[in-house]
Parts: sequence; C-alpha cells; structure tokens
Amino acid sequence: MSNDSLWFSRLNLDNPYGIESYVLAILLAILVSVVSYPLVNVLDIANIIMLFLLEVFLCALWLGQGPSLVAALASVLLFDFFFVPPQFALLTTSVEHIVTLIVMLLIALLTGQITATLLAKNQALHLSEELTNSLYRMARELAGAVDKPQVETIAEHYPHNPVTESLLEIARERLHYADIAQVNRMQVESERLRASILSSLSHDLRTPLTALVGLTETLKAGGKQLSQPVQQEMLEAVHEQSVHLADMVTNLLDLARLSAGKLSLRTEWHSMLEVVGSALRLLNSLLPSERVQINIPANFPLLLFDAVLIERVVGNLLENAAKHTPTNTLISIHARIVEDHAEICIADHGAGFPPQMLLAAEARPPTTGLGLVICEAIIKAHQGNLHLEQHASGGACIRFTLPLGIPPVLENDPEEEFPDYGQ
Repeated sequence: MSNDSLWFSRLNLDNPYGIESYVLAILLAILVSVVSYPLVNVLDIANIIMLFLLEVFLCALWLGQGPSLVAALASVLLFDFFFVPPQFALLTTSVEHIVTLIVMLLIALLTGQITATLLAKNQALHLSEELTNSLYRMARELAGAVDKPQVETIAEHYPHNPVTESLLEIARERLHYADIAQVNRMQVESERLRASILSSLSHDLRTPLTALVGLTETLKAGGKQLSQPVQQEMLEAVHEQSVHLADMVTNLLDLARLSAGKLSLRTEWHSMLEVVGSALRLLNSLLPSERVQINIPANFPLLLFDAVLIERVVGNLLENAAKHTPTNTLISIHARIVEDHAEICIADHGAGFPPQMLLAAEARPPTTGLGLVICEAIIKAHQGNLHLEQHASGGACIRFTLPLGIPPVLENDPEEEFPDYGQ
C-alpha cells in the first residue's frame, strides 16, 4: 500500500484523539458482534475471532492507537459475553476459553499497536517527503530570484521554519554579493571607459596644441614687436596658456596610460642624487639654486626605478613647492633609509596644504590637480607610497618611498659633480 493510500485511508475526523473516535471503536466492536451472533452455528469460533481481530486492525488503521486499544478490550468482552459459554455472562470456568480470551486480547492489542505505530511512522515519512519537496521547490525558485523583492514574494508562499529561513538567508546573501560584484564590474568598466576617453581625447588634442605653442613661439621669436603693448601682452598670455594647456593634456594622457596599466617601467639602478640634480637643472629658471637645500648622504644606495618617471615626480613636486611658497623661503630635499625602503621628503616653509588635500586619495576633490595624481600613480607603479604631511611649525612636506634592493657593486666609479644646491 502506498503512502498516499495509507494516508487517505485514515478517517478525517475533526479531532482524531477526541471521544468520537473511541465511541466509533466501541460501535464497530458491537457491529461485529451483531453480525457474527446469527452465524454462531455456521462459523467456527476461530473465524469469529478473526472477524474481531479484523475490526481491531481497521480501528488502528482508521482511528489510531488509542481507539484500537479500546476496540481490543471491547472485542474481548463482547466475544466472551456472546460466544463463550456460559453465554450472556462475563465469567467462564473453562481453562480453554480463558486461554482463548487471553490470546485473543494479546493478539488484538499487538495487532492494533503495531498497525497504529506503522501508520504513524508512515504519516511522519509522508510529512517529511512533503516538506522535502516543498523545500526543493522553494530552493529552485530562490535560485532563479534576481532581486530581494522577488525573494520576499517567494517567502510568502511557504511556511516559516528554521530550514526555510536558512534558505531565505542564503538567497539574500547571494543577491547581496551579486550586487557587490555588479557594482565592481560597473566601476571597472567605468574606469576603463574613462581611461579610453582620456587617452583618445588627449591624443587628439596634442597635435593642435603643439602647433599652437609653436606658432606663438615663432611670433615671439620673430624679432618684431607688435604695434600695441596690449597685443604683445595678449601674445604672451596666449603662449603661456597654450603651454599650460599642452602640459595638462600630456598629464591627462599619462594618467590614462597609468590607469590602464599601459605605461611600462624601464627600471635600472640609479642614483637618487643624480635624478634630483637633473630635475633641478630643468627648473633652474623657476627654482634657483639658492632656494634649494639637498640633504642626501653621499653613500646613499642605488635604487631600482624608471629614471624618467621618478625625475618627473621630483620635478612636479619641486615645481609645486616653488609656485606655492614665497620666493625668499627654502625648499629642502631629504633622503633616508627606513627599514626596507628609501624615503625621500620634499619640504617647504609656505602656507602648507589645504585641509582637503590631506584626505585619502579617493576622498580628495577633483580640483587638487593632475600633477599630484600622476605622481601618486608613478610611485604606486614602483611599489611605493606617497604621503602628504603638514608641519606643526608651518609648511608642507611630501614623502614618497621606493623599495630597497640589492644594487650591483661598482668598482672605481668616479664621482660625478653636481651643481651646488646647498648640500
């Protein structure tokens, strides 16, 4: 008999453990007695006992364990009253009949209890199967959910228990991490698109800007002054702004290359003092030697870096310091070894950084300029860090680090001479 048929065979009483089921068990025992009594001369006593046992079995099957016990007791009493001599009495002196009643009672009790127990287990298995199927359907629906409102809608169609709550929590976590992954993908695509636009735009602007700078330089070098001083000032302003714009476009192009990872490093072992001296020579007109104080030890080790890029970092930092400090103040360059990296500090005695400049790189406003962003990207590409600091006594300090390595051993390398920058 299948699970569904066994479950269907149980009578659908409003309260299967109420008094109605016990009354029905007694009535079924009385019904068997009424039907069997006219057949007492036709059927053998064993057949009548089998009818009572069948009634107990059906009570256990239909009504449950408690009613089957009542049916077993009622069946033995009715059998003794109607079919065991002396009839219509509950007392018998025959040992044979007493044994028959005891065996019948035991068989009826065992049959009823075993049947009721097996049916209860079958019912529990059926409920477990229904719960498993329900959880499977719920898990399948939750796997196809694409947002949290859909998960909540699915949850309304299923009962709440620890297992369903666990499935719902797993679905919510899956959607949460899926949203994070989607946001990260969008950010990556946005950064890639931004870098592509910057690269294309910068590349397209470089040619006309170079031509504009060349034309203004030609006009200035032509040897003829313009007829009016205002026109000469306008020419100077156009040349200055075109040079500034060309530098900005170059910075944009470099930033796009750095962001896209397309700028390859040409690293070699270099002297930091040599790179600083080269950067200062390029800034000689803006930053005279008397304003710079270099404190780099003579035995400072060689470092592995791209000389062109690090020279650009030093030049940008020195240029910013020169533009934002009074002309009568010193700018110092310090270098030292800190644990497993070299630290270079460029400090001035000006007004210092605005508060927003001291924030983390991602929290700074976009008006802080491209030069510092490019310097940070170059240092990061060299596995270093760049920090902005504010001196308590006034002035700004920018520190950047470069990793130490094992430089090659140079034999009889003549010392190079650098301009006197206050060392």
